[in-house]
Amino acid sequence: MPIVDSRLPLPDRHPERILLIQLRRLGDVILAAGILEDLRRAFPKSELDVLTSPLSAQLLRNHPLIDELLVYDRAHPLREVARIRARRYDWIIDGQGSPTTARLSWLSGAPVRAGWGVRVWRAMYTHVVPRTGLPNVYVVRERQRFLEALGVPIGEPRTQLAVTADEKSVAARALADAGVRGDRARVALVLSVSEPIREWPAERFAELALAVQRSGAAPLVLENPGDEHRLSRFREVAPSVPVVRVFDLRLLMATIALCDVVVSGDTGPAHVATALGIPRVTLYGPTDPVQWNPHLPTTAIVVDPGVPVMGARERRQHVQHPGLLGISVDEVLESLRSLLAARDGATAPVSRFPFPIAQ
Repeated sequence: MPIVDSRLPLPDRHPERILLIQLRRLGDVILAAGILEDLRRAFPKSELDVLTSPLSAQLLRNHPLIDELLVYDRAHPLREVARIRARRYDWIIDGQGSPTTARLSWLSGAPVRAGWGVRVWRAMYTHVVPRTGLPNVYVVRERQRFLEALGVPIGEPRTQLAVTADEKSVAARALADAGVRGDRARVALVLSVSEPIREWPAERFAELALAVQRSGAAPLVLENPGDEHRLSRFREVAPSVPVVRVFDLRLLMATIALCDVVVSGDTGPAHVATALGIPRVTLYGPTDPVQWNPHLPTTAIVVDPGVPVMGARERRQHVQHPGLLGISVDEVLESLRSLLAARDGATAPVSRFPFPIAQ
C-alpha cells in the first residue's frame, strides 16, 4: 500500500497560511504539534496556526512555533466554520481525523487538505494518508507522513513545549511549600492514568519513592485530579514523601520542568516531560512503546510482559483490570538509576525493552 493516496498532485506553491487541527487528548496534541518544526523549516515566512480544545490550548501557550492558537468552541460549530473560512488557509492538516475535524477541514475552503484515509470522511481531504497497513512508528513520525504527502522535507521527529520564568517561579514555591529539597535530584511520580489496565499500583510507586529517598534523591508525587484513592494507598506506605498538587495544567508543566526525572505510566505528563527536555521512565502494558515513546537516550522504557498490546476499544473492556502487576519496583529503579547516572555524567541510560529506533 502506498503511503500517500493523493487525488491531487503535490501543491505547486508554498502555503502562506497553514492550520494544524488536533482537538483532543493532551498527549496527542503534543505529538501532533511535533510537525510544526518541519513546517517552520520548510516555510519560514508562512503563518502556522493550531486549532485545539480549551484545555489543550493551555498546554500549547507560548509555543515558539505557533503564530495563532485557536480555541475550538464546540457549542458553536457553524461559527467556528465561519471563523476558519475567514482566515483563508492554504493548507489544512487534520491530525485527528474525527467526523468533526474532517467536516471542518472540508468546509474550511482550503485548497489543500491533508487527513487520514478513514471511513467515509476520507473524501473530505485532497491528500490522504492510510491509517492502517503501514509499519507502526513513533506518533510524531506517523504525523510526518502528512508532510510527506505534501512534499515537505522532514527531520528527526521531536516535540517541544515552553514554560515561562514566572511559571517556574510559581512551581518552585509550590515545591518548597511541599518540602521538596532543591539540593537533590528531584524524581517526580505520576500515579494517575486514564485506564485501569495502564495503572501501576500506588503501593509500588510508594516503595519506589522510599528507595529513591534512601539513595539520596528527592521523590515527590504530582497529584492530579482524581488521584485521591491512589494517593491514600500511596501514603499508607510512604507517608513522608512530599505531594505537590498540580490541578492547573500550566503548574503541572512548570513543576515537571523543575524536576530531573519523571516516572509514570503511558500518559500525558510523560509526553510533557519529553517536550520540556526532562528525562522520563515510562511504564507500558497495553500501549505500544514503538508508537508512544521517542526512543531517546533520556526516555527509559519498562514493559509489563503479561499485558499484551491492544487497541483503545479492547482496552475499554478491561475496566476492572488490576493494572501493570508484571513490572517490579526493582526494574523501575534500575532504569531510574541509569537516567540519573547519565544526568550526572556517568553511564548512558539503558532501555528496559529492546525496541529499535522507529524509522
